[in-house]
Amino acid sequence: MKIYFDKRLATDAQYDNLIKKYKEVDFISDPLRAKEAEVIVPLKPNLVRDINLVEYPNLKWIQYFSAGFDDVNINHIKEHGVMFSNAQDVYSKAIAEDVITKIMYFNRSVGHYVDAMSKKIWKAATFHQELTNSTVLIMGVGSIGRELAKRLKAFEMKIIGYRKTNKPEKNFDKIVTTNEDLNDAIKIADYVVLALPLNDETLYMFDKSKLDLMKSDALLINVARGKVVKQDDLYDALLNKRIRGAGLDVFDPEPLPQDNKLWDLDNVFITPHNASSSNLMMQNLFNMIAYNLDLYIRGETVINRIV
Repeated sequence: MKIYFDKRLATDAQYDNLIKKYKEVDFISDPLRAKEAEVIVPLKPNLVRDINLVEYPNLKWIQYFSAGFDDVNINHIKEHGVMFSNAQDVYSKAIAEDVITKIMYFNRSVGHYVDAMSKKIWKAATFHQELTNSTVLIMGVGSIGRELAKRLKAFEMKIIGYRKTNKPEKNFDKIVTTNEDLNDAIKIADYVVLALPLNDETLYMFDKSKLDLMKSDALLINVARGKVVKQDDLYDALLNKRIRGAGLDVFDPEPLPQDNKLWDLDNVFITPHNASSSNLMMQNLFNMIAYNLDLYIRGETVINRIV
């Protein structure tokens, strides 16, 4: 069995241990030889985004490094009978903490105090807001949504989730599934968090019609994909103060151009698509990949399988 494994996904010691553990496996680290492999574990996204499986006659499984795979041609992979799994559980805890950070940036007037410190000015902000008894709508009850709900429950918040299936979910007070119920939830939410996958149904779904339903003192947090939101509509809502603010980690396009008008607003907190970043990220990713490789090599079902 030949497995292409991008060595940047592991430390030297971790990679050496894989080789020692699976002596029957021929591990390939040269991307020019990836087409020989039965399994590919890449770090370079273009290797998968642009893949032509006709050129990979031995390929049976792709282990992707990212949770999101909206830029991967899943139908092409499925048509060729190749398995595809993602890294959906690896980044959820860090992203949940990032969402809370973005909320606290606004609620505790962090921008004011950072500016005051830089100027050595002892001056209290005029606005501070508690999370207690507020309502959050989490659009997307996947691994990110569940980790976020678990943490926000400690703040004594009411938590509403939106997804297709109406089954109970721990830490959620209510699950809504229809567009009508979603609209009602948006109207009462103090915080709307987008953690949805990008697909045909969610493409630009959060547009002016949805933004106009939000409370004027509500925050929008987007850690999904930039194209879930109609960005021009969001800019207008923020410019005209129709909502309190937005914490954004994802944009349309990326990187966000320097001349984009969002940079000039005082009610936006921008991060460069790195909500998943943490000191544990690469270790967690390697652990998941190593676990899945072990399952595959032993002939068992891999986790996080998409097709």
